Amino acid sequence: MTDITFPDGFLWGTATAAHQVEGGNDRSDWWAWEQRSGSPVPEPSGRACEHYARYPDDVRMLADLGFNTYRYSIEWARIQPADGEFDQSQLDHYRRMTETVRAAGLTPMVTLHHFTLPTWVADAGGWTAPSTPEKFAGYCARVVETLDGLVDWWCTLNEPGNVAVGAYLGLFDWPPGSHDMGSYDAAVRGLLRGHRLALDVVKSRLPEARVGATHGMQEWEANAAGDAPMRQARRMFEDVFLEASGEDDYIGVQTYTRVPVDLPRVLGPAARLVADVAPVRRLVFPTVMRAAFRTMSASDVGPAGDAAVSRTQMGYEFWPEAIAATLRRAARMHPGKDLVVTEHGIATADDTEREEFIRRGLSAVAEVMGEGLPVRGYLYWSLMDNFEWAHGYAPTFGLIAVDRATMERTVRPSGRMLGEIARTGQLRQPDAAR
Repeated sequence: MTDITFPDGFLWGTATAAHQVEGGNDRSDWWAWEQRSGSPVPEPSGRACEHYARYPDDVRMLADLGFNTYRYSIEWARIQPADGEFDQSQLDHYRRMTETVRAAGLTPMVTLHHFTLPTWVADAGGWTAPSTPEKFAGYCARVVETLDGLVDWWCTLNEPGNVAVGAYLGLFDWPPGSHDMGSYDAAVRGLLRGHRLALDVVKSRLPEARVGATHGMQEWEANAAGDAPMRQARRMFEDVFLEASGEDDYIGVQTYTRVPVDLPRVLGPAARLVADVAPVRRLVFPTVMRAAFRTMSASDVGPAGDAAVSRTQMGYEFWPEAIAATLRRAARMHPGKDLVVTEHGIATADDTEREEFIRRGLSAVAEVMGEGLPVRGYLYWSLMDNFEWAHGYAPTFGLIAVDRATMERTVRPSGRMLGEIARTGQLRQPDAAR
């Protein structure tokens, strides 16, 4: 094996989301979801990582480690606490934060929507309400106006497929907790229009900016009996949104694992019926997907019944090479379009596993770049341990550990390793390192 050299100008960074790290986002649908009686969330986000106040130190740590890019999100619920009301102090906060990112020598990549909605938007129906895309566009316009001249990379929506399936089909125990295809279909329409309007908003003011959505993608595998339901599930999670990204400047690819769909041969005809016949699919598929997801995430179940498969804290199979399959698939759907790995990471208590995940993932990225795919950057999820939605604080993804009692930050060896790769542009292979 030889060292791998990445090109000059490659984006090296990490990512966060406002609700997961800022703390005190008490005007969002997620805050209400966490606090309500009977919430499926094991613990509320609360103080999170206090990144809202501590961002100058966090940004400095990121830059000192050797990274050149920071992807973070703006919290819509802070900017627009009520319909028609914009909080200028919050807009000023995110401008100061973005100025700090640039002053540290980092490229800011700003996400306009990362899962959360203001409560007044959620109460009106969220992404199923016909008015939401235009409301979202109005918020985006104020943010773009405020950050004008500071941001060249924009993400409109983070993982819209996971929002549609996880929140509106009820797969992830996310708000609003719908469980029907009608809500899913309406949310898809809203998310697609919201993306289109946000893209237009940014490009109309900043025509040279790079704008795109970031897509949650998995490496899907299926046997003959599982092929039809796999393709339908993949379409609902991914394809419907990827197909709408033709005018985006880049495709953000976010991958954590591979998903096997292996069914006994005897179930093949029934599986094809459920996947391919629309009335049956609308009636049965939500229940089938929820059951399949819980089975896939179970810690004692692996591909093809292999109970010995290595699992992460999220229940995912340990398979960093999945990023190669998803990059290739995105490239097939949009030949020649720039690709950015906007998330790739692992929840683990063993940092040596995190180092292995990163090294193997980067080797896979280099492999597809060697095939000619235009991959422009790699952003690890995440900068620090944070609030992992319906899982609370138990999963630890961070390159930086956060003490929940004191908020003290501690850089993990994996953070220093990836920072050195970012600084040098080289992934040194183990034999070369000796």
